[in-house]
Amino acid sequence: MKGFVYVLLFVVVLASCKGGKVSDPVEKQKPCVESDTDSTAADSLPLPPKAADGLFDDFIYSYMRVRRFQLERTVFPLPNYVDGQNRPIAKSAWKFDPMYKNLDVYTLIFDSSRSIKAEKDTSLRHVVFEWVYLEKHRVKQYVFDKVDGQWRLTRLESHDMSRNVNSDFYDFYRRFSVDKKFQKSHIKEPFAFKTYDYENFQSIEGLLDVEQWPDYRPKLPSGTITNINYGQSYANSRRRVLMICSQSGGMGCSLTFERYGKDWRLVRLEN
Repeated sequence: MKGFVYVLLFVVVLASCKGGKVSDPVEKQKPCVESDTDSTAADSLPLPPKAADGLFDDFIYSYMRVRRFQLERTVFPLPNYVDGQNRPIAKSAWKFDPMYKNLDVYTLIFDSSRSIKAEKDTSLRHVVFEWVYLEKHRVKQYVFDKVDGQWRLTRLESHDMSRNVNSDFYDFYRRFSVDKKFQKSHIKEPFAFKTYDYENFQSIEGLLDVEQWPDYRPKLPSGTITNINYGQSYANSRRRVLMICSQSGGMGCSLTFERYGKDWRLVRLEN
């Protein structure tokens, strides 16, 4: 019976995590570089309705796609801090920035299951998007503030990863995402697993052995990842929930890590 359940889980996971367009976003786009395709599309799209300022996710969807809207919602000269030194960007020097629009998948990092709900909070006034360059140990932040009911990009900041509140986790994930031996030694035995059977409309939950990890492992983004801080504090939490999200709105995965002493371990996989 146990073997039957494992086979069923294996089939479902492969159809969702691995077949659900969860792919590696490494170097798929160069941030702040404008392509001809992006330029043409950005000029032809209409301005979004005022309702787009309700949720940050609605706003950023248009900000990444509509050139005129992006210009209107960026404060110029834009403060641009690189290792603490301000190198402001004039409006005339700004290039349309598609941010993470061109990625097949993007990642979000939460400090708890409860904080995941923050992205649907209409009372938010401050959100930070991050490019995390794991190999270069660098982080680039886009700081957005809601001013007079409208979201605006108010600052850019680039710094060494060691200055980021998630630096320890980022450094751990850099290796976890590419080193299979390291993965197996940093997974709780057993680890929790949950998936959804769309044919029978029911959830399937259970425990898996570490040796089964290779059979259920999703494709992990590596090299360069993203994060959106909707207000997560991180500092007081020993948990990180890594969400792998599809741009197409298809299936994604979440991996929950907990801190054990000075190390991190995967404790739950869900899709």
